[in-house]
Amino acid sequence: MDSNELRKLGYNYQYGIEVEKDEKKAFEYYMKAAELGNAVAINDVGICYEDGIGVEKDGKKAFEYYMKAAELGNATAIYNVGICYDNGIGVEKDEKKAFEYYIKAAELGNANAIYNAGICYDNGIGVEKDEKKALNII
Repeated sequence: MDSNELRKLGYNYQYGIEVEKDEKKAFEYYMKAAELGNAVAINDVGICYEDGIGVEKDGKKAFEYYMKAAELGNATAIYNVGICYDNGIGVEKDEKKAFEYYIKAAELGNANAIYNAGICYDNGIGVEKDEKKALNII
């Protein structure tokens, strides 16, 4: 089985698609795919650690996995790193870094990151307030 098939199997177990829902198995399959370098699965492992899906909640591990996937260029993971910095999940809260990651993910087309970057510009969170940029980014 390749990493995409393993990741899909994890997804199916997480949501009970064509199999009985089993969050522990979901986590195990995400981890197997992640170990093969699948950036989406690495991000999924981060989500599991953040939300306690099939594993004990651990913000620090969530951040670490998001960062690994972000380094592979995964836009969702880059956005999730921003969320971690924005909310102090597994890392010290840093609004400037959060904004920087939102911009990186926005440049890759992540809609949530585009929205959050606009909010940051609009309210001067982690960046100098600039309502014009806020309107242009959203």
